[in-house]
Amino acid sequence: MTRPSPSKAVKSGTTERIVSVAIQHQGLTISLPMPARHAQVLHCAEQFLPDYALSAACQGFLTSEGRFVNRVQARQIAYIAGQEPKTTGNERDLYSEDLW
Repeated sequence: MTRPSPSKAVKSGTTERIVSVAIQHQGLTISLPMPARHAQVLHCAEQFLPDYALSAACQGFLTSEGRFVNRVQARQIAYIAGQEPKTTGNERDLYSEDLW
């Protein structure tokens, strides 16, 4: 995978960062701040969503701009922001363990 240069992001003024884990289902976004894990968000979501919705929910992250992004987008944003994500899963997706 080709990754954008972090130095280009700084020069262009891009400061968007990954700030929390989140899930999203049919327009509803539920998130918890770091150092929460996706499993904790899913546990909280049990109060609001039926079981079938939990398994269908998209796991991702919220950015400092308030945007929900999926795991692939999140890895790119974290890399560009200089958050230096590790790779605990595959190289394409971002996991909370990669950042905190």
